[in-house]
Amino acid sequence: MTSSVFPLRPLSAGWIAVAWLASAMAGLPAAAQPAGSAAASAVPAATSSKAADAAARTTAAVQATPDADLRITYEAMSVGSDGVQRSSVYSNRVYRRKGQLWIERELPAALRQSQAHGHEHAHGPHAGHAHDEARAAPLSLRRAEDGKVSVEVVLAKLRRVISVDEAHHGNVGYGGSFENAYWIVPPAALQGMERVGKPQGGVQRYKSVAGEQTTVVDWDLANQFARRVERGDAHGIERIVVTATRLPGPLAQPWKSIEGYDRGDYSDLLD
Repeated sequence: MTSSVFPLRPLSAGWIAVAWLASAMAGLPAAAQPAGSAAASAVPAATSSKAADAAARTTAAVQATPDADLRITYEAMSVGSDGVQRSSVYSNRVYRRKGQLWIERELPAALRQSQAHGHEHAHGPHAGHAHDEARAAPLSLRRAEDGKVSVEVVLAKLRRVISVDEAHHGNVGYGGSFENAYWIVPPAALQGMERVGKPQGGVQRYKSVAGEQTTVVDWDLANQFARRVERGDAHGIERIVVTATRLPGPLAQPWKSIEGYDRGDYSDLLD
């Protein structure tokens, strides 16, 4: 299994983990017309208009989505051609507000205890070389009404908030789809799936089959997020499971902790 399908290395946001899902179910075209072709030059205005309409629809959906604090766990298993079975499990806390997300890795207790004893598992952050710290740092995402998304990585040890340009989104664990991050499975993607039975316990199941790949989504109707997503192949050599549960208690405000932090951009992290 390659990282473009599901990352087996620990990334800070985990949202590349389900980047495959929306594209697989939404029936998106494989590629646009080549730049400079007659077809490409004939429809830029129409394409722009469609993009604006799509952005407006997404904005309306974002605004209509309830706030939620979630724990999202990603599990992957694959068997390579070398016969080796590989697996990966990690969890993120995701704090969802109107057009805003805070995504933070949950560290296992053993790792927290090890770090508390002063054991270093990566290069410590310092000026001009904070790449490792950025990979495990919380992400703050904000989507404007026109669809533009700002990405910031929070370096708590340095008390800095770093603005990340699009070219470096992957370096901090953002897969490029705000919709995937916001809903786990975008509501529009569900329209291309088969509805399975009637809702039970406030959850509607959807199913999609593409070749030998089967995807099943359990959608929380009231809170608008996928409680569970499972994708597997017919031979049992690849399986991906994403589960989400609501965190108890009042809604958190993790962004309050960064008030007063210094600001910078990603170039500050480059050697």
